[in-house]
Amino acid sequence: MIVRLFFSILLCFSLLFSANAQLTFDHNGTERTYFMDAPDPIPPGAPLVFVLHGYGSSAGLIRAYSNWGNLAISEGFVAVFPQGTEDGGGTPHWNANLGISTTDDHGFLVALAQHLQGSNALSPECTYSCGMSNGGYMSYSLACQEPGVFRAIGSVTGAMSGSDFGCIPSEVVPIVHLHGTSDNTVSYDNGVGFGNWGNAGVPEIIEHWTGLMGTTTLEESTLPNAELVDDTSVDFLRYAGTAGGQEFHHYRVNGGGHDWFGAWGSQDVNSTQVMWDFFSAQCSGAFTDIEESTAPESWLVRQDNGFVVRRNAQVHIFDVSGRVVASKRMTSGELWNPAVQQIHIVQARDESGEVQVLKGH
Repeated sequence: MIVRLFFSILLCFSLLFSANAQLTFDHNGTERTYFMDAPDPIPPGAPLVFVLHGYGSSAGLIRAYSNWGNLAISEGFVAVFPQGTEDGGGTPHWNANLGISTTDDHGFLVALAQHLQGSNALSPECTYSCGMSNGGYMSYSLACQEPGVFRAIGSVTGAMSGSDFGCIPSEVVPIVHLHGTSDNTVSYDNGVGFGNWGNAGVPEIIEHWTGLMGTTTLEESTLPNAELVDDTSVDFLRYAGTAGGQEFHHYRVNGGGHDWFGAWGSQDVNSTQVMWDFFSAQCSGAFTDIEESTAPESWLVRQDNGFVVRRNAQVHIFDVSGRVVASKRMTSGELWNPAVQQIHIVQARDESGEVQVLKGH
């Protein structure tokens, strides 16, 4: 009864969101559709995030429950929700080298990303893909085959197809993965386990990608238990210390199911927020070895008994795990002393889209 009520609410949200007309994009003679949420106007050089629905789901539904659209408008980036095509059985899907259709989803998503980058002056260096379940599979597939376009990826309850697992991409991108240990659809330890969906579990996927990255450090911590009645807890594992600056962040939701955490299931971690924090950190340069240098003449933000901006700017403070711990929209000449204990990276973005990053003290 509760589950039925929950999905009825989601359907109402989906219908409400769908009041905004779907956009269309022609790819190799096939008309594909998508939703797009963005601030008005879109800041030049804004990040672009693709959000991919699960198997049998839809662009409208993940747009409704994930809250990516509202976050895009408030944070100044573009969120895109493409619609998958039907497989041989008539089910909406993403062809992450699964062998269940001949749809060229790699080509479609790359072409759509490049089209949106060009038509909206979006940042090619800050373009990302994430998704739920089959959408997570597809995001991993893009990390394997299209790392030059999608500069980091995220997966919620997804894994890797049998064809993709073991891939050696031309470039290794940062990855954030959230998964429940009690997921009965995509098993934490064994994947899906039939057909070409693959049987690689999360530990094997982590081992593969951290091996490619060459990580040398692992930090593990437990997130605060925000909701006791859901019988879950969340461990955060941060794999870092690579020559190229890539990181793999894993949120292990102990007792969690096949859920978009934060929307339903465990409330101890918000899937959308932690993935955006991760992508934003990558965009800011937080996952690279940034050497502190003297502020140039055209500085945007500098540290002087706090932080001061030269022009109006949105300023984010990141901790060592890449999470945003404080944010403020500052006006020219304003001084800010954020009440946070750990400042790892400071990112400022002005109204023209110019970004400056400082190493925190």
